[in-house]
Amino acid sequence: MTDTGHLGAPPDNTEKTLDAVPFRTQSLTLASKALREVQVDLARVDRITTIGRLAASVVPDVTQSIAAIVTNAQAARHFLDHRPPALDEVRQALDCIVRDAYRASDVIYRIRGLLKEAPPKKERVEMERSATCSS
Repeated sequence: MTDTGHLGAPPDNTEKTLDAVPFRTQSLTLASKALREVQVDLARVDRITTIGRLAASVVPDVTQSIAAIVTNAQAARHFLDHRPPALDEVRQALDCIVRDAYRASDVIYRIRGLLKEAPPKKERVEMERSATCSS
């Protein structure tokens, strides 16, 4: 049979009960501190993972822009080697170089904005490409 006489009765020795309070308070404080440290570490790992995923998603865009710049620069050189030089073709190639350089720069600019946690901007984006450029 269980002794229930002590239920609801004041403890016999209140001094022992009070001694446990600082220990419990210290334990809770340490546990809270450890929890905050783990949350900070988890947030850092999440941020790094997100940045890695973001970088992986934009690398093809930037790489394509750079490849188009190189291709158009080589084409411009080729058009300059013609006798007489095909200056209209050179101008078109240079226009494409400028456009692709701006495109790569815009991608990098937007990434930097995301990493700085700047407020989002609404911008117009041209979806169709000119038929005169190779990219």
